[in-house]
Amino acid sequence: MILSRNYWTLRRIDLTSYDVSSSQKGYREIELSSVQKQFQVCFPSLAETQTLSSEDERRIQETLLSQFLEQHSAQGITAGLSLRCYISHAIVSACQKLAQQFGDRYGFSHLDLLHLVLTDDGKTQSIQDVRAKSQLSYPYFWMKILRKFNPEKAGLWNWTVLLTRRHPELTRTLWVEFGLSLATPWAKLNDIKAYQWETLSPHERDVVEVFHGVYRRDRRKQGARGKCPEPSKSQLQEMGDRLRQKGNVYYSSVELLERLKTIAQFLQEQVLTSTPVSPSSTPSKMELDFLDRHRDRAIMDAIERVLSQRLEKLKNSAWYAEFAAHFLPSLRLIYCENKSQTEVARRLNMSNQSQVSRVLKLKQMLNQIREQVMEQLLQILLEKMELNSTQGVVDTNVFDSLIQLLSQYLDETVFIEAAREISTAKIHRNMTSLFAKKMCNYLNSSHIPHILHFNLYH
Repeated sequence: MILSRNYWTLRRIDLTSYDVSSSQKGYREIELSSVQKQFQVCFPSLAETQTLSSEDERRIQETLLSQFLEQHSAQGITAGLSLRCYISHAIVSACQKLAQQFGDRYGFSHLDLLHLVLTDDGKTQSIQDVRAKSQLSYPYFWMKILRKFNPEKAGLWNWTVLLTRRHPELTRTLWVEFGLSLATPWAKLNDIKAYQWETLSPHERDVVEVFHGVYRRDRRKQGARGKCPEPSKSQLQEMGDRLRQKGNVYYSSVELLERLKTIAQFLQEQVLTSTPVSPSSTPSKMELDFLDRHRDRAIMDAIERVLSQRLEKLKNSAWYAEFAAHFLPSLRLIYCENKSQTEVARRLNMSNQSQVSRVLKLKQMLNQIREQVMEQLLQILLEKMELNSTQGVVDTNVFDSLIQLLSQYLDETVFIEAAREISTAKIHRNMTSLFAKKMCNYLNSSHIPHILHFNLYH
C-alpha cells in the first residue's frame, strides 16, 4: 500500500533517534510543505487520497519525472524533491525487508544498512546539478536511481528496491560484515568464476559442468534474464543422466539437488577475492619460505584481536549481551571438540542452532581474521622491500601484485579449507585445517580465562 503523503515527506537518516521501544527506527520524517502544495496543484484529485492505485502511481511518476528533467525552474526542482521523498520511503522499506528476511539468521538489523543508502540530505538540486555531478560520480544514491528510471518499464518503488538490493556498498557490507550474499545459489553456480573453479574437486567440477550444460542451455532458449530459479525436476533428471554417462556415481534428482546446493553454498560463502591471480604472480620458493615464517604468527595475532573485539561487542550489545559468556566456549566446542552448532546449543543451554549461529557469525569472523592477516603480512612485505618508510614510494603495479600474491597464498594455504569446514552446516566435518588448529591452540592457551573451561564442563 502506497500513501500519497510519501510524495511530500522525506525520510532522512538519524541513527541517534533509534529506540527499540519507540516508533523511531533510525530516520526522521520531514514534511516538505512546498512539495505538498505543488503536489496538490498538479494532482488535486489524488492529494487527498490516502492510498494510490498502480495506475495513479504511474501517472504521478511520469508527470513528476518529466517536470524534473525538462523544466529548469523552481517547479522542476520541487518535482524532483517529490520523487526523492518517495524514493526515501522505498529505500527504508527495502532495508527493513532485508532485515526481516535475513537479519535474525545473519545478525544484522536495518540500521546496519540504512546509513549506506539513505543519503539524501533534502537540499534542492536541479537537473543540471544531477547531470554535472553524475558525469563523475553519484554523490547521492537518489541521483543514480532517477538517472536511469524509466516509468514505462517499472514503477519507481520496485526500481528503487531493486537498486537498493544491488547497491555496491550495501552488498559488500552484507558479505564482509555478516557473511550474507544476496545472489541465489543457482546464480552462483551459473556464473562461477575461474578462480572459484580451481577450488572445486574433480567430482564437483563434473557436477557443475552438467549443471551448466542443461541449465545454461535452457536459459538461452527461454531468453531468461535476472533471477536464477531452482532447476526443475526434468532438468535434474537430465543432469543425472549426463553424470552417469561420464561414469559418475548415481544420483537421484533429490540427491543431485542437495549436491548442487552444497557446492553452491561453498561458492556463496567463499572468502576468496574476486580477482584471479595470473601465473606471473605465483610466489617463488623464497617468497613462500618468507611468508611461511610470518604467517602463523599473523594468524594467531589476528585471532586474538578479532575474538577480543567480537567478545567486547557482544558484551555491549543490546540484543546479545547475555550470550557473551557463551562466545568462547562455543568456539572451543566447535574447533577443539568437533561439535556441531546444534550440539553446542544443547551443551550450553541455548535455544537452538540458529541462536548459536547469530552469536558466533563464523563466516564473518573468518573474513575479519583473513583481512587482518592480509594487512599484517602486507606490512611485513613492504618493510622487507623497504617501501614502508616516509621516503619509500609504492608503485601501484607493485602494490597490486603484492595483494594478488598474498590473496593466492593465504587462500590456498589457509582460508579455502577453513571456509569449507564451516560452509556446510548440515554435514559433520572434523576441524582439521591449519586455521582450526591455530584457533584451538588459542582457545586452549593460558590467555583464555579459566571460566571458559568451567562453562564447558559444569
